[in-house]
Amino acid sequence: MVSRVTRLAERGAGRLPGIVVALALVFLYTPVLIIAYLSLSPAGQPTIPIDGFSLRWYTAVLTDTRFIRALLTSLGIGVVTAICGTALGLAGAYVIVRSHLSQIARRSIAVIIALPLFVPTVVVAFGIGRASALVGLGYGYLPVILGHLFWVLPFTTFLIAARYAELDDRLSAAAHDLGADDRTVFRTITIPLLWPALTASVLFAFALSFNEFLITFFLAGSSVTTVPLEIFGKVRIGATAFLNAASVLVIVVSAVAAGVASTLRRPV
Repeated sequence: MVSRVTRLAERGAGRLPGIVVALALVFLYTPVLIIAYLSLSPAGQPTIPIDGFSLRWYTAVLTDTRFIRALLTSLGIGVVTAICGTALGLAGAYVIVRSHLSQIARRSIAVIIALPLFVPTVVVAFGIGRASALVGLGYGYLPVILGHLFWVLPFTTFLIAARYAELDDRLSAAAHDLGADDRTVFRTITIPLLWPALTASVLFAFALSFNEFLITFFLAGSSVTTVPLEIFGKVRIGATAFLNAASVLVIVVSAVAAGVASTLRRPV
């Protein structure tokens, strides 16, 4: 009897992680599925169950001038942030993993880069806004991009650093022995081996920038409107049906970027 109870307990313990994961997925994705379902309602204030299916609100979103302008702004800021953030992340990863600095210096640099991860986003946004005002940048595209770069830098740096640490030093040493200089080794060996991580970094940084609200809210001023700011404006006026469709489109863009990044694998 005791052994049977033990076997049942072990079997239940083995299933526990799967149950926890399943419950977490339900908790996270049920609201998304509900929004997607309601976005297909033709009514301005949809309820469950919806009265028929319609793409009316998707058409309204894609033909709304303000939303399209905000979408183009978010795409532009996201692309610039992704490229520059990955370049800075590559430099940071090199310093942390391959530089000739002491271990204490490299760890200190890693901690400094990681600080935005441990500080509430609202504090980071307020601090960047105050610093931007003190140096005379004010509000607009440049402060928003700088703020986004500050936010995505830890993600790009440590994503690339994880791959950088796996590279075989003997490949670079062999290239140097054959007469290649540092620039040639970096261009022909290091970059190709880091390429999947660099691509993933670009996509993750873009997704983070595209969805960032607080930093943009503090730094945009009246001249810059991104998709999160436009959606926030619609929330204030209670445009429920419009918001459902717009939210689904934003989720799709972000999910595609993050999904593609997560499928990348290092070269064999």
